[in-house]
Order: sequence, then structure tokens, then C-alpha cells
Amino acid sequence: MDKDENRAQPVAADTTSGRKTDIAGPGHAQALIRPWLRLGRQLVPLIGEGGFVALFTRSARLLAPPRPWLSVDLARRTSTLLLTALENDLAGADPAEAAATHEELMGTFVRQLGALIGPTLTARLLAETGAGGAPQKNQEEHKQ
Repeated sequence: MDKDENRAQPVAADTTSGRKTDIAGPGHAQALIRPWLRLGRQLVPLIGEGGFVALFTRSARLLAPPRPWLSVDLARRTSTLLLTALENDLAGADPAEAAATHEELMGTFVRQLGALIGPTLTARLLAETGAGGAPQKNQEEHKQ
């Protein structure tokens, strides 16, 4: 996951049984939480702790009903508490379901951010934080 940390690691088909197997292995939650940690570190100074918490909580609430294992606790008021709970939830879930939920949650979060500040600014902000799928550019490249 060098280039695109906000995407879950792919799930490959097991050709012998026809089932899908998790490429990430037993530590799937750690791999899935990394982009959230980086996104939190980059966005909290820009949109505030409350802004990040509100966007994340709303995104999680939209996805939670069919996923009873995805906890949404309104008492968690910091990004650290939210992301620790997310990591625990992902660790306890089936790896394939955890990866799919991570993808949906990230997509929902980005759409919510886009609805708040507009798609152009969202794309620019995510590109600058390195969360938009491209590696973060250095300051010299931003000036050009």
C-alpha cells in the first residue's frame, strides 16, 4: 500500500476453493487504519477536531445499520478515540468485510467533506494531504 493508503488492500480469489482470501493477513486492521490516522493528522488542523469528528461520525452512522459490529458512539469526541474504536471494530470483523467497510467509509467521508466544502476544494485538500490516491507532493512542486 505504498501509493494509495486510503484504499484497502485487494482481496484475491482463491482458485482452489473459489472463495476469497484476505491478502492483508491477520493484521488487516492495522493496514486499514493507517490512512485514517494520516487523514486525521492532516485534516484536524484544517477543519478542526469537531469538524473531523462530526464528518466521521456521520459517515459511520450512515454505514452502521447493516453492520452491527461497526460502533458509533456519540460520546467519542476526539479523532483519537474514534479511530481507536474503528481499529478495534475492523480487527474484530471478517477481513474481507472490514476491507469493504473501510472502502465505503472512506468514500462516504470524502463525499461528506465534498458536500461541506465543495468537490474542487475537497480534491485539492486530499491531494495536498496525500489522501487522494497520489503521493504527497513536496512544497517545491506545489509552488509551480
